[in-house]
Amino acid sequence: MIGLFIAPLILLGFLAGVVVGRWLRFRANVGEALLANTIAAEFRQPHVLLNNVTFQIGNESAQIDHLLIAESGIFVIETKHYKGWIFGNPADSRWTQVIYRRKSRFQNPLRQNYGHTKTVQSLFTLPEDAFFPVVVFTGDAEFKSNLGPNVLKLPQLIPYVSAPRPMLFDERKMAYIVGRIEMKRMRRSLETDEYHLNSVRRRVAKKALA
Repeated sequence: MIGLFIAPLILLGFLAGVVVGRWLRFRANVGEALLANTIAAEFRQPHVLLNNVTFQIGNESAQIDHLLIAESGIFVIETKHYKGWIFGNPADSRWTQVIYRRKSRFQNPLRQNYGHTKTVQSLFTLPEDAFFPVVVFTGDAEFKSNLGPNVLKLPQLIPYVSAPRPMLFDERKMAYIVGRIEMKRMRRSLETDEYHLNSVRRRVAKKALA
């Protein structure tokens, strides 16, 4: 008799997880599309924007929202489509989003993007100052604390990328960088996205057991 109640609960839990997962992916897609359109409207060749870049790392994966290859370097961009008040500092492991009186905690995106940047760096023998990790909030979020100089709102991104910097790459070098990334990345597909989601779930489960 108990089993008759447990089975529907398991099914409801599964369906809730699917709905929440799809909503989070939809929200991420909105932010990523806004950022990609902003960059496409401002920059032309030789700039190259690669979106949703997934790398396999052993049995795990890393998925990078955007890589912008420019003459001045490689911009590793993490997108957050959030609203409400955002609290945190670069040293915190988690930040806080407040919408009215409801608080939600989320992983410090600077830490997340640090790992992404290291993954891209491992593909090349380039100096560290050739890489620019940046987190961009595309929603109506309001920063309520100092999140660090590499955390921007979407309107700040173009001035940040366009700021005067030494030219590091000519077009030939940029073509090589793009080609190597394309060679090493996993194919863009629903299967790749599902593989990455399963990788994230495994990491979360390991942390919960630690």
